[in-house]
Amino acid sequence: MSLEQKLQAVIEQAGIDAGIAVTHIESGEQTEINGSSPFPMASVFKIPILATAGQQLAQGKFQLEDRVTVREADKSTGSGILAFFDEGVQPTRRDLLRLMIIISDNTATDINVDLLGGAQVVESAMHALGLTDIFFKMNCKDLLKELVPSEIRALSVEEISAWWDEHDIVRDGVVLSRTSDNNVSSAASMTRLVTMLFKGEIVQGAAQDALMKIMYQQQLNQRLPRFLPSNVPFAHKTGTIAGYANDSGVMTIGENNHAVVTAFTWWDDQSFWKKPEERAQRLFEVESAIGKIGQLVYQHYSA
Repeated sequence: MSLEQKLQAVIEQAGIDAGIAVTHIESGEQTEINGSSPFPMASVFKIPILATAGQQLAQGKFQLEDRVTVREADKSTGSGILAFFDEGVQPTRRDLLRLMIIISDNTATDINVDLLGGAQVVESAMHALGLTDIFFKMNCKDLLKELVPSEIRALSVEEISAWWDEHDIVRDGVVLSRTSDNNVSSAASMTRLVTMLFKGEIVQGAAQDALMKIMYQQQLNQRLPRFLPSNVPFAHKTGTIAGYANDSGVMTIGENNHAVVTAFTWWDDQSFWKKPEERAQRLFEVESAIGKIGQLVYQHYSA
């Protein structure tokens, strides 16, 4: 069986919708399944933010050692730890980028977006690289607001959490759409972006080294690296929103053997609302399928 056939079998067995794109760096060999189809990136959009930051770093617009004061108004809900820190803490720009990638910190992400000039700057940077089907419209705060009805968006975090205990998220809004008014990308374009980062086609030298070092420090490793040997470095970023479970990055199979993999997947989480045990089991199955995708790529190119 070809790699494509093996990947397709995993997708069908797991009962998921998926966009997969694999590029072997050294040979240039590519494998895609629905590679050009748009998917909501969820927190994988933090890779385009990192790449844009790298460009501005190389242009001398900031230094990684520059410190930023975190205000109460900067704090975002969702993943991360910075929102729990006291107001006035002063992380470096390197700290903010690292938090954004390795634990998917939403507060750090939104501060990074603001410092870069806003979502449109990130999107324009991607389009200038030729990645014209990567769209970035909303930071974390704006994205999460779209998951609840407009009439309760001004409530406190505690009140919104209480609302979520009794209601499903808004599913007919922009957040779960696969159109250009949302934060979307094809698997092929995300794989191309990671390939360009790794090969030094976006930034070179110390800036490139700094970005890749951050991606290699990833702490959330339950998807593409799930079944890889522990000694296989994998620089990547995961993303989750509703039924979308994503991952994208580059694995180091050998000294001159690297594969970039993007897996954008969707499963019907709505049918598991109010069924926490069944939902946890189904998510385990989905993440295991993504892990098998990473394992198959590793086995194919390490043979």
